[in-house]
Amino acid sequence: MLQNLMLVAQWIADSFPIIRAGLIILVAISCIVLIIAVLASPPQTGVGRNAITGASESYYTKNKGSNNQGRIRNLVIICAIVIAVCSILFGISYTIYQAPIGS
Repeated sequence: MLQNLMLVAQWIADSFPIIRAGLIILVAISCIVLIIAVLASPPQTGVGRNAITGASESYYTKNKGSNNQGRIRNLVIICAIVIAVCSILFGISYTIYQAPIGS
């Protein structure tokens, strides 16, 4: 009974190696972009200092999302989400179709 649930159409089974290869390529590209973005980001000085001193935030820190540092931070978050989602999809596709890539 369980084997009947795992059967998929032939065109789906034929497309799994292509989908899996695409997911691996997307993860690899996202990893490279993530590494470059983390290395390009400037060190964050003064993080948590406002909580201790009670100083109010400046205009620069309130609008951090619109400058380069904010863009790099957003890029890091997006790349991490892409890696996580593609890894989960690859795991799901691996459990459904366990033939090696390229066969």
